[in-house]
Amino acid sequence: MCPGLTSAGGWLPPAEEALPAGTVVAVHAEGKEHAVGIGITKLDTEEMKRINKNVGVETIACLGDDLWSLKTL
Repeated sequence: MCPGLTSAGGWLPPAEEALPAGTVVAVHAEGKEHAVGIGITKLDTEEMKRINKNVGVETIACLGDDLWSLKTL
């Protein structure tokens, strides 16, 4: 959700480094060293800041899901 990305603990790139909708991104949790998921932006990052509601990133894979727990491919 966009409010989580725009909150005090969230982070979005500055305007000059904005990401377009459809960009593959790593999802990090506040205070964690490594990514906890992978997603695709549904809005560009400037729209996320401006609108600040609804889904900003569609999650594709996250920590603990079936893909993450595969032993081999």
